[in-house]
Amino acid sequence: MQFFPVILMGASSLLLQIVCLRQLLSVFSGNELIIGITIGGWLVLVALGSLAGSRVRYDVAFGLSFLCIGLLSQPTVILIRSIRSFASIESGEIIPLPSTILWTVISIAAICMVIGAQFPLAVRHLRERLAEVYGLEAIGAFMAGGLFTLLVSGRVETHTLVMTLAIINILASALMLRGRWPLFLVIIPIAIYMIRGWFTTPGYRGLEFINAVESRYGEIAVFRIRGQYNIYYSGKYLYSYPDTQTEELKAHLPILVVNGKTTIKNTQTEELKAHLPMTLASDIKDILIVGGSPAIIREFLKYPVSGVEFVEIDPLLVKVAEGLLSDRDRGYLDDRRVRMIYMDARRYIKSSAPSRYDLVLLNIAEPSTANINRFYTVEFFKEVRSILRKDGLLYLSLPTSSGYIGRGMQKANGSVYASLREVFPYVVNSSEEYGIIIGSMSPVDVSPEVLIDRFQDAGITTSFFRPYILRDAFMPLKVEMVRMRLSGVREINTDHRPISYLYNLILWSEAHGGVWLRPLLGNKVLVFLLPLALILAMIFILRGEGPFYAIFTSGYFTMAFTLILILTYQSRFGYIYEAIGILSGTFMLGGAAGAYLMRHRADPLNWLRGLDVSSILLLFIAMALMDKEWSFYIFIFLAGLIGGGEFALAGSVYRERGDSGLSGRLYAIDLAGSFPGSFITTVSMLPVAGMVSTILFLIFMKLTSFISLMIYRRA
Repeated sequence: MQFFPVILMGASSLLLQIVCLRQLLSVFSGNELIIGITIGGWLVLVALGSLAGSRVRYDVAFGLSFLCIGLLSQPTVILIRSIRSFASIESGEIIPLPSTILWTVISIAAICMVIGAQFPLAVRHLRERLAEVYGLEAIGAFMAGGLFTLLVSGRVETHTLVMTLAIINILASALMLRGRWPLFLVIIPIAIYMIRGWFTTPGYRGLEFINAVESRYGEIAVFRIRGQYNIYYSGKYLYSYPDTQTEELKAHLPILVVNGKTTIKNTQTEELKAHLPMTLASDIKDILIVGGSPAIIREFLKYPVSGVEFVEIDPLLVKVAEGLLSDRDRGYLDDRRVRMIYMDARRYIKSSAPSRYDLVLLNIAEPSTANINRFYTVEFFKEVRSILRKDGLLYLSLPTSSGYIGRGMQKANGSVYASLREVFPYVVNSSEEYGIIIGSMSPVDVSPEVLIDRFQDAGITTSFFRPYILRDAFMPLKVEMVRMRLSGVREINTDHRPISYLYNLILWSEAHGGVWLRPLLGNKVLVFLLPLALILAMIFILRGEGPFYAIFTSGYFTMAFTLILILTYQSRFGYIYEAIGILSGTFMLGGAAGAYLMRHRADPLNWLRGLDVSSILLLFIAMALMDKEWSFYIFIFLAGLIGGGEFALAGSVYRERGDSGLSGRLYAIDLAGSFPGSFITTVSMLPVAGMVSTILFLIFMKLTSFISLMIYRRA
């Protein structure tokens, strides 16, 4: 029974982190930078809480900490969901990056401090059994990760989950404090749950809220203005229905303004996205559509096509869209030529799609996240090429800029253009205002008169699309100007080096007021100088304390290597959300096993040195064998094993030396390493330097750790 609170501590921490991260992503329409800010802020605040908790000497403090978790969980989620209201953010308006960081810290500070304080309190609760606490916490996190993925996600509403978690923590507090008075406080989370609708409705000023549902992949929210529905997915604008083209409605669509330059997000109409590609060849029969609004199927069925396949990973997103469609448009989805496929598009194209398509339409956003970027890499384009017929087309559209393609937009779109040219011998583009790029294994005639004749011969009736659009989109002079601008970029986008994501991240950060991030994101030398300076600073601060430095590098290594594995898995085998719980759980299971196996080792210093060498060998092996799906689970388990083992061994080294009460400091040092390991790796090192260079840096870091342990002498 004494172990249950520690297991609950690990489970509560992981579940609250998942909930807060998902909510913050929705609020800030986030990418991996928001993930880095959230995880980084979480780790720093938990580390501070751990240091504070190590100074607490009250016997009842551990029991009271569960009461605090129970009372703070729901207000934390409510505060996060109310950020846009507090900040008076209009629809389509961007929250500046400094405000993003500030609001993130404010919203999660209290809960993180309590979670951090729980670790040293738990060590004292189990009479300084540091390794056991680390292992039991990891087991709790492992159980929570599996529970969330297999049973909770997409089935249990966030508020229901958080209320349940709050009640369990309050009951645990009552059990530990051996008193009945905390039981009366159970009414608080129940009352908050009952009135949650008063202050948890997601909102954008200027838009009428219609509905919000949670799927296992994110929150789907629907808003309305003047009869038009706008669909947002985890805070990101996806599309509008019906596709009415008025200036008043366009004013509520997302744009970016970077250094005074307007960048129009990809908001092409259904008619434009369908009829323009259909004019590029005279006999398009089989079509594959990746993402976007299912209403676009209506336009393709106006042609004598043989089949239209629509791929979307989230069936609930399609279900929500179907509920908004008119009866006529909904009827098109039941056409015998239409096939709806609920699967990760890249996984489908790589493993299940037949090699018979005349047109693949990439109907998704620009590569503004690492997840979306994997649909714009050389590897993905090769996979698409394998399912196209000889004259087949890959059609995609990227954000456009008004008047002139600035340097930032040139790099972002040019890297995609260069990647297409790496795979397809024939790549053509539209004029600047349309952002269209087409790849094919055969020549593509984009002469405006030819395209106009094809469209008119088809006899298609449209509401907004007119033949003159084709002349404007493919005016030879304008097309050539864009081609020359895009051709100036030579860097290609790959799974291992997501350069297009990097350039879009730079644009995103500048639009959010984060111009101070540009040197970090755009300078390869600075990308390595920052973590090198961090290593030197920690060596100086922890001079003579090799085990402490080993724990710092262990936190950095395990977090960075785990993120490398997860992002690489995502690129190669599909959308990561289906496997994230298992992968994270495997890491936590490895941590528990490492802490258990190393808890009572004789000569812990030599074992600590051995694990440092093992981490270096693991990194070398990973570079050679990271191609099989099963290998990711083995590598992530071993990373957790090394991290948990080093934590337990470092505690044993100091315990042998006669130092006690170091649990809070060790935990804080571990988290202090995890913070830059997550932030620097995801935000700058992976996109700028690539996977191999990032792993080589981790090898160098662990080598410095091994040297510090070799020169360490027991007091």
